[in-house]
Amino acid sequence: MVYLYQKQVKISFKQLFTGKFAGKFFCCKSLRMATLKLVLDKRRQKKDGTYPLVFTTVVDSKPLRIGTGVCIPEELFNEQTGIIEGQSKLSAALFKLEADYLKRLQLFILNNPNNNCLKTLKNYLLNKSPDEFTIREYWQKVIDDLVSKKRLGGAKVHKQSMATIGRYTNLDVPFKDFSYRNLLELEKSMCITGISINGMGVYFRSLRTIFNMAINEDLISVEWYPFRKYKIRKEKTSPRVLSKAELKTYFNWNIPSSYPEYSFWNIGKLLFMLRGINITDLLLLSDTNLKNEHIIYRRSKTGKLYSIKLNNDIKEVLFQFTSTSTLLGLVELKDMNNSRRIENLVQRRKVINHHLTKIGKLLGLREKLTTYVFRYSYANLAKQMGYSKDIIAEALGHEYGNAVTGIYLEQFDQEIVDRMNQALIETLLE
Repeated sequence: MVYLYQKQVKISFKQLFTGKFAGKFFCCKSLRMATLKLVLDKRRQKKDGTYPLVFTTVVDSKPLRIGTGVCIPEELFNEQTGIIEGQSKLSAALFKLEADYLKRLQLFILNNPNNNCLKTLKNYLLNKSPDEFTIREYWQKVIDDLVSKKRLGGAKVHKQSMATIGRYTNLDVPFKDFSYRNLLELEKSMCITGISINGMGVYFRSLRTIFNMAINEDLISVEWYPFRKYKIRKEKTSPRVLSKAELKTYFNWNIPSSYPEYSFWNIGKLLFMLRGINITDLLLLSDTNLKNEHIIYRRSKTGKLYSIKLNNDIKEVLFQFTSTSTLLGLVELKDMNNSRRIENLVQRRKVINHHLTKIGKLLGLREKLTTYVFRYSYANLAKQMGYSKDIIAEALGHEYGNAVTGIYLEQFDQEIVDRMNQALIETLLE
């Protein structure tokens, strides 16, 4: 309902935004609006002959244009219907975007009747309100930010969590429409399909992080937080580790260099010898990470700086690989700057795990051999050999459990950890 020429009348949204009522144009104080329309901007033809698609409206006889990021040939666009020939999905997306702009335009007129500033109106139309921002949109923004910061581990977890949760519940809703009841229904659906308690925990913690980030950014109200009463469940699991004897069997396997699994066997050795390094970080190591007989890198998941001394045993294994843009030559750094970076790394990890599992079966190992097993086994062997939890935590890049020990390790951690790493490697190779 709006006031039209001092009379209270009912008109539809369509009538309101086309500016027509009973065959006449209407005026909302000083802000005059014409039709919001999708048109080709023929002022700027691209080199390929296409034109940008833009939304246009008029404010006090001044044109306002909002780009869509889409450029098409003139003959494919129907200006009467706003439909792009042969592009039904794109046309539908533009119709939805137009509806969003119309909704915001209405709110702007009602809340700012005297404001006819083009810049203010354009910013208002382009920026969604919390009521419009969906969980999926914000989640994808977080993933994109993590990728831009090279934090691939975190991006991978969030992407998998969003994809999995999106199969069980609707994420294309505003934050305020997702409640405690939705969490209960989500948990029930996941349990029915056989997802483990800890598996669900990973996905739920990722979703909880998204809500917390949105609240911290003042995007949503704390009243919309659904995790206030919901407790994420967790169950204890047995760590997947290799015994000292099994590690010795692995390290001392007499495998010919011509054997198809030879390079993957060496990758497993490096995963252990480089202090349980994450497979993503290992794949991305390059010559720039070699400095003064050390491998120095930042972990992709946390950004923490690592420094690992290169002893002769590590150098001997690295020598088995033909270096290209990366030390192992299994990925190219140029391929890590595109939109499929995460998918490329995930696929490479799957291939490595496939071959490691095959090696584990050939050697008769009890545990299914994967890249993560070497990290857990490193910590387990160090503990068996009598090293403190604080030194092991430092080697793996975890936080110190003891504040006093932490202060000590700040001064001597590298030498202590390097000696421990050397001792673990020598134990397996003796």
